[in-house]
Amino acid sequence: MQLRAKQLTVLGVAIATLSGCQSFNSGLDSVSSTVRDVGAKHGTLILCGVGAVGGAVIGAKLSDKEHANQGALIGGLLGTATGCFAGSVWQSKMQALNKIAQDEHLKIEVQTLTTQVPIDKADNNDVGVVALVQDEGMFSPGSSRLTPTGKVQAQKLAQAFAQKTGDSSEDAQRRFLVVGHTDSTGNASSNLTLSEQRAREVGKVLQDAGISPNRIFYQGAGSSRPVANNETVDGRTSNRRVEISDMKSEEVLVKRVQAESSNAKYAVYSTGSQKNPATPAKTSGKSKETVVASAPVKTLESTTVIAAPVKAREVSASKALVDFGGVPAVNEQSVTANIKPKSGGFTMVSTAQASELPIRSCEADAPRETGRVLSLATGKPLVEHQTRDYLAGYNNRVWVNSVNGNLLTISPVSILKENAAVDKQPILEVVKNYDGGNRTSLKAIQGVANTYEGETQVLYRVFAQDPKAPVSCIDVVFEKNQPLATKGQVFYPRGQSAYVAEFVPQKNS
Repeated sequence: MQLRAKQLTVLGVAIATLSGCQSFNSGLDSVSSTVRDVGAKHGTLILCGVGAVGGAVIGAKLSDKEHANQGALIGGLLGTATGCFAGSVWQSKMQALNKIAQDEHLKIEVQTLTTQVPIDKADNNDVGVVALVQDEGMFSPGSSRLTPTGKVQAQKLAQAFAQKTGDSSEDAQRRFLVVGHTDSTGNASSNLTLSEQRAREVGKVLQDAGISPNRIFYQGAGSSRPVANNETVDGRTSNRRVEISDMKSEEVLVKRVQAESSNAKYAVYSTGSQKNPATPAKTSGKSKETVVASAPVKTLESTTVIAAPVKAREVSASKALVDFGGVPAVNEQSVTANIKPKSGGFTMVSTAQASELPIRSCEADAPRETGRVLSLATGKPLVEHQTRDYLAGYNNRVWVNSVNGNLLTISPVSILKENAAVDKQPILEVVKNYDGGNRTSLKAIQGVANTYEGETQVLYRVFAQDPKAPVSCIDVVFEKNQPLATKGQVFYPRGQSAYVAEFVPQKNS
């Protein structure tokens, strides 16, 4: 008996998927040192067994009852070969990283990039490997120059990534991306520049290891993608890292870059400095402001407002204070607490993170800026071919509502369908005492928006660039499948304290 060609194809794909246990975890979950150690010591043996057993089971099922045993034998042999090859690749890679971590006293976390839908008609969904390396001691403080120890570490990492797969055509398609990350200490722009320079230096070490510069890209992310709490020493240490990715094609690289720009897992931790927003202003005299730390966020009745024409006239900052009827922003319940992480693609968040997402409001955060992805060979930006298709209803529309009698407008709300990216930055406008008949707006406030994409919702976060503006920042939860805001908060200054009020804008028709 012989298995038909179609059945052999199905069998091979299925076994390859089973042998893909080298992915360790789905999505972008980190690989623990235990799993890495097991892979380094027993990777080939484990996946030989997985391939043999899996191949036998699948081969038997693809055969008719009369020839099930023969199908199981063929499947087992094919599975063993496939599994052993996958296991040897896994074992070799993990052995190299494990040895580097031990010899150089480095903390290395390995992630396997997978997709729900295969890219480039690949037989499985594994599309790349990422190593997150803490750069403590790798660079001189405040410098992009590698220390003598850091240079040795970078060279060893480069040699591990430069290993060839054995298929010259596949190797030619591979793309490498180096991303530099910092903690939130210091100036955000300076951190962004420094992280880009450091990423470029590591990229040059990859080139020295034999990888063509045409296949190497680098990016500075600064402090925009924290993976730990910036308010602790250990957290800041974890955030100072270099990320090296090995991806099977430039298409994968583009999708990875786009997905990371709005990956909601980075909203879990703040990029801003530690704040105590409800600390009362210091006073001299008998009067003293009292703050109740346990006060809940005040719920205001949301009213749909179709704004009448507003005169454009600037008002001095001294008159810009607006009472939105909120409460001190202490222990406030963030409106973003129940956003469900996006599954699939490159934006899957681990189970452990899902319940935390996100834990901080915009008041505890800061605008996030990420550098362009640049080619090491030319210095030119990666062409991302990003579409200009919008999420339905979020194509540069005006969103507005009344808060404690004051009109607050966000215009435009501009969210692309691709990874919920911001297309145009918004302007905030406030009309004080709108319900009382006033139609003159305060000075327009230029905003900086960041978005974080969930499964069915998008967190739209806007920061006011003017520190004297009557609004500090706004969080709005938009639905992706319809133009609707379901939750929102506006944070605003009151003396030296921060206050928060409910703000759920409506689309102005």
